Amino acid sequence: MSVFETPSDRYTVVARLFNLIAELPPDKQFILYKQLIKDNVQTELFKLILDLTEEEKAQLLERIREVPYDQEPVTSVNLDENESLMRKNPRRICLIPVTCTIEERSFKSYIIDISTVGLFIETNDRFALGQKVEMSFKLPGDAKPRALKGRISRSGIRGMGINFFGLTPNQKTAIRAFIEKKQ
Repeated sequence: MSVFETPSDRYTVVARLFNLIAELPPDKQFILYKQLIKDNVQTELFKLILDLTEEEKAQLLERIREVPYDQEPVTSVNLDENESLMRKNPRRICLIPVTCTIEERSFKSYIIDISTVGLFIETNDRFALGQKVEMSFKLPGDAKPRALKGRISRSGIRGMGINFFGLTPNQKTAIRAFIEKKQ
């Protein structure tokens, strides 16, 4: 037997979902949307664009040209249970080679973005949340690699999010300088 006993039950659940989503702030709606489409925003945007009229496509093109992308820093939403639900930290998108060690297993990859509280590393492998990670990488302008430690806070098909721990004030200052530096 179905979870829904009658068509009325099905509509009640849909109505409740609609109401809950309508009550969410826009940033949480976007997070939910990204989770539902499995972070495949680009494909979904392409589908929406294909459904637009030619006039709507032209209007969208004009709006996109007007957006000052380089004036606002990229932000990341932190959803860890032990931290506030919606804490934002300036991030910088990058492509920095990194060597990682997780439980005696070392591999090389790339840092995709970085903030003063953590970073995202590209990898096809999945790791358990909470595992300790040792990382070695050079920020642009560094003479020698930095050795940092963190814990895995997110692991998915595109990579893993890592929260730093034990950063020295100098390390935090260097990361902040890199994030704030004009490209």
